[in-house]
Amino acid sequence: MKRLLMGLAALLIAGTLHAQLFNVGKVGVGYLYVGPKLGGNLATSTVDVGTGTDKKMNLGYQFGAVAKLGITEKLAIQPELVYTRKGYGTDVSGFESHSNYQYFGLPVVAKYAFMKIAGVQVYGAGGFYTDYLTKVTYVMDNFSEEPALDTYNRFEFGLNFGGGANIPFDNGDQLNLDLAFTLGLTDVDDSGVYSSSKNITIQLSAIYLVDLTKWISFKGKSKTNDGYEDNNAPAGGAKVERE
Repeated sequence: MKRLLMGLAALLIAGTLHAQLFNVGKVGVGYLYVGPKLGGNLATSTVDVGTGTDKKMNLGYQFGAVAKLGITEKLAIQPELVYTRKGYGTDVSGFESHSNYQYFGLPVVAKYAFMKIAGVQVYGAGGFYTDYLTKVTYVMDNFSEEPALDTYNRFEFGLNFGGGANIPFDNGDQLNLDLAFTLGLTDVDDSGVYSSSKNITIQLSAIYLVDLTKWISFKGKSKTNDGYEDNNAPAGGAKVERE
């Protein structure tokens, strides 16, 4: 898992070195944004808790880093590296307990902007994720326990879909507000006690994205009154106009 995470990080870094923005007709192609992601989860499970027990939603969290790779101005692929908490709760005659599952995750999401309102893009999103279980905690009142992970599936695979809003800033950066629904396709519990134990979450997150193509495109150029001049160009070289 550590090699997988390091490989993703290397891929993101390599992507920044080759990022560029060009036009095909009037369509911009090939942009790159990176930035932090922070949000909260409402999590539950497909576990059957039995009669006399109420199943409750768990409050979780997610944070990590995101790269947004633009195919066109409307379509983008967004790989992520996140740490998240899922799980579910139970209530038996007023006594609550919570099962918390903590994961390193590698979601990959496709985003497509289908409309714009007052300069804000509205998009739909969908994709898949692979999570790696790092810790399980049972919590009841002031008591908590961390069981061994022998009876749990360490890897979880699932689908995610939702939508959001892309708010642009004057400096070229963006703020993405995402609402997503995730559904696990694999069971968390591997002991055979439960017939089904798949994670389900509703996620709300904010992502601040820095426009790397802006810095790469104008690296080595200085601003003039009528555009950007290439500092590496010969004397009298061409100036680059920025739209």
